[in-house]
Amino acid sequence: MNKILYFIVLFQCGLYAQNAGKACEKIKKINSLLKVNHYKMKPIDDSLSANVYDAFFEILDQDKNFFTIAEEKKLSRHKFKIDNYIAAKDCSFLDEIALTYKNALQRNLAMIEALEKQNIVYNTKDTLFFISKNRQYIKNEERMKNFIRKSVTYDILIDIAEQSKNKDSLVNNFDKIAETSKTKIFENKKCILNSLIKDDSSFYDSFYDSFLLAYSSYFDPHTSYFNYSEKESFMSTVTASSSSVGINFEFDDNENLLVAEIIPGSPAFEYGKIDSGDQLLKIKHDKDDFAISCATIDKVSELISSDNYTILEFTFRKKTGDIFNAKLEKKIMKTEENLAYSFIVENKAKVGYIKIPSFYSDEEGSNNLSNDVAREIIKLQEDKVDGIIIDLDNNGGGSITEAIKMVGMFIDIGPVALVHDKYNNIETLKDFNRGVVYSGPIVVIVNGFSASASEFFANAIQDYNRGIIIGNETYGKASTQSIIPFEDSYENKDFIKITGQKFYRITGKSHQNTGLIPDVKLPLLFENFMPKESQYKQVLANDSIVPKLSFKKHTNNFEPIIQKSKHRVLESAYFKEIESLNGKLETFIKAERKPLLLTFNTVFDEVHRSNDLYTETKKINDKMFGFLIKNTSIEAEKIKFDSYFKTNNAEKMKELQKNARVFEAITIIYDLTH
Repeated sequence: MNKILYFIVLFQCGLYAQNAGKACEKIKKINSLLKVNHYKMKPIDDSLSANVYDAFFEILDQDKNFFTIAEEKKLSRHKFKIDNYIAAKDCSFLDEIALTYKNALQRNLAMIEALEKQNIVYNTKDTLFFISKNRQYIKNEERMKNFIRKSVTYDILIDIAEQSKNKDSLVNNFDKIAETSKTKIFENKKCILNSLIKDDSSFYDSFYDSFLLAYSSYFDPHTSYFNYSEKESFMSTVTASSSSVGINFEFDDNENLLVAEIIPGSPAFEYGKIDSGDQLLKIKHDKDDFAISCATIDKVSELISSDNYTILEFTFRKKTGDIFNAKLEKKIMKTEENLAYSFIVENKAKVGYIKIPSFYSDEEGSNNLSNDVAREIIKLQEDKVDGIIIDLDNNGGGSITEAIKMVGMFIDIGPVALVHDKYNNIETLKDFNRGVVYSGPIVVIVNGFSASASEFFANAIQDYNRGIIIGNETYGKASTQSIIPFEDSYENKDFIKITGQKFYRITGKSHQNTGLIPDVKLPLLFENFMPKESQYKQVLANDSIVPKLSFKKHTNNFEPIIQKSKHRVLESAYFKEIESLNGKLETFIKAERKPLLLTFNTVFDEVHRSNDLYTETKKINDKMFGFLIKNTSIEAEKIKFDSYFKTNNAEKMKELQKNARVFEAITIIYDLTH
C-alpha cells in the first residue's frame, strides 16, 4: 500500500474511533441524566436496540434511496445488540454504519453526476411506482441507477408541468424549458447530497448527533438530544427576544423564499439595501454555504434563529435579477411573531380579541406572556369590551409557569393542575393570587396544533366552567420537559430535553394522547391531517388519577349558549363547505397512487389534477367575514408614529378578517351578554 494512502487510512480510523468513543461517552451521560430525571425510564434492552436502530435508519435514509438491501442486511446484525454495545462502552458499530452511509451518499452523488452528462429521454415506456408503506431498500447498484434515472426524469417533468396550466404552451416550448428544468433539478439533487456529505468533521458531527437523537427519542416523543445550535433554535420559539438579523421571510407560489418585511432598527434595516420581495438564494456561515434550494427549512430556521451563528452572509436576488451579498451580525431583538397582541372586533357585540402565539418567557422576567396579556386586557377594558376571545390556534405551548399565571387572571385563587413525577408524588399547581384581572365572558379558541401549555390553560378554563372552548381536538401533550446541560460549564455544547412529569386536570383526568375536547367543534380545513401526540410510537399512555383537592366551579350556565352555537355551525353554509372540501381532500390525499407512465402528458395531468381542489381551498381560505376590526385606543395612538407597526398591523387585520372561528366566538360573546 502507498505510504501516504496508508497514513490517511490510519488517520481516518483513528478519527472514527475517537468519534465513536465520544458518542459512547455522550450516551453514558444521557443515560445518567435520564435515570435521575425521566418520568418513566425504560430499560436498556433488546427493545431499545431495535427501536433505536429503526429510528436511526429512518433519519439517515427515510426514503430508502441510499442503502442497498445487501448493505442494510449486513448492518442489521447490530439491530439487537446496541444495548450490549453500550453496556460494554463500545460504539465502534457506529463507525461501520457511518462509513457505509457516507459511501452510499457518495455513490448516489456519482450516479447523479454521471446521469447529468447523458441525454434525458422524456417520453418513454418507463413506469414509476409509488410505494409508501413497507418500502424495501434497492436491490443492487444497477437497480439504483435505474431508479435514480426515473426519479430525476419525473422531477424534471414535474418542474416543467408546474410552470403553466397551458399544456400546449409548454409542449411548444418544451426543449427550452426542459433544459432549464434539468439544470435546476440536477443542481438541487447535487446540493442536497453535498450538504449531507460535507467535510469529514461536519459529516461525523451530524451523523453522531442523529444517532443521539434517535437514541433519546426512544424514551418518549419529547425527550431529545440537542447540540448547542439546536438548543438555541428551540429556545427562540418560546422566548420573547432572541438574536436576530431582523428579516421575516415568506414563500411565494413557486416556493421561493422571499423577504416579507424588514424590522426597523434591525441589522438588516441598518444595512439599507435589502427590500421586501428580494429572493434569498444562499446563507453562508464561516466557510459553509447553505443554498436555499436544497437546505431544509429546519436548517434555514436554525441558521437564522440560533445564537451559534452570529455573523451570516446572505445572498439575495433583486426583482431586477441583480444578485448581491449582505453580511449581517445578529443582535438581541424582540421576537415579534411570538408576542401576544390584541384588537377590538365587533359584530353586534364589542369584543376584545387576544392572539397568543406561544407561552413565552425569559430569564430576566421582563418579557413574559402573562405581563403582556395583562397589559392587553387593561387596554381592552378601557375600551369597555363586552367579552374577550383568547386565540390559541397553532400555539404549541411553552412555559407552564406562564400558563398558571394566565389561568390566574381569570379565576380567583385555587388549584390549576396536578403534576405527577417518577417517584409517584402528586403536586398541586395553584394560582395563589386572590382576585382576577378580568371577570367578564371569555371564549377560548383551540385547534390540533394547540399543545402543552395551551392545553393546560384551556383545561383549567373548561374545568372551572369559566369560559367556553371552541375549535378542534387539541394535540394531546400532557407532559413537562426540562433542558439539562451535559456539564455545568461554559464550554458545554450538549443538552438533553427530558420529560420529567405528567400533568393532569384538576378533575384527575388527563388529555395525554387524546387531546382536549372543545365545547363546540368547528370544522377546519385539513383537520384530519394535523399531527397528534397519539401518532408517535413511544407516546406516554393516557390515564387518570384520583385528586385529593377541592375547587369551586363557576355557576355559569353555558349549555344553552353551547347548543345555539352548535346549531349555527351545523346550519352554516361556510362550515358545510369546509366539511365537504375536507372529504374531497381526504379522498385525494389517501387515494392509492397508481404506477405512473413517464411521459409529459401523464405527468402534466397528474400535477394538475388537484387544480380544482387548490382553487376551492384558496377560495374558502380567502373568504372575508363581515365583522369590524380596530385597534384599542392606546394602540391607535401608537400606530400613528410607527410605519413598521402600521404595516404589520394591517397584515394582521387582513388575516383576522378571514377567521370564521373568531366570527363565531364574537357571536357566542353576544349570546352570553344579551
